Amino acid sequence: MRWLWFPLLVGTVAIVMACGSSTSSTVSTSSSRPGCFHFPDSAQPVVGFPRAPGLNAPALPVEIANTVSERETGLMNRASLDQNCGMLFVFPSDTSAAFWMKDTLIPLSIAFVKADGTIVHIEDMQPQTETNHYSTEPYRYAIEANVGWFAAQGISAGDKAGVPSGIPATS
Repeated sequence: MRWLWFPLLVGTVAIVMACGSSTSSTVSTSSSRPGCFHFPDSAQPVVGFPRAPGLNAPALPVEIANTVSERETGLMNRASLDQNCGMLFVFPSDTSAAFWMKDTLIPLSIAFVKADGTIVHIEDMQPQTETNHYSTEPYRYAIEANVGWFAAQGISAGDKAGVPSGIPATS
């Protein structure tokens, strides 16, 4: 009778470990989660980065920010971001709008992307700063990921980003 609590304890520990309960501002390194932002696997939007044949093509599961409110809020006030996840900002037309990190707790890298998918500029951004970050050219999309993600994947200006199609943007 005294060992009846053991399966209950093991099950509880497994559930807590699977769910995670971190309140720190560190980046999650769990690769066991199938996607980001609690999307079902089949609904997770992904930005792909095509490569030459035979080379691995990185992919970044993203949350979409395609309304004015979502673009203004971005990743503000979030304590962490899964290691290989990001946010895709979709604008209704080409823009030169700046990004800043006010109330953003996570160091991020941003890639500014033309309508045809060409990355025009990538820049690292430090948390909780009000420095404006501009693209070197007008862009239609911006992709934020954990700081250094693009560099670690060998992605640079001039490369292509396969942005999911059919995502409407509001003004």
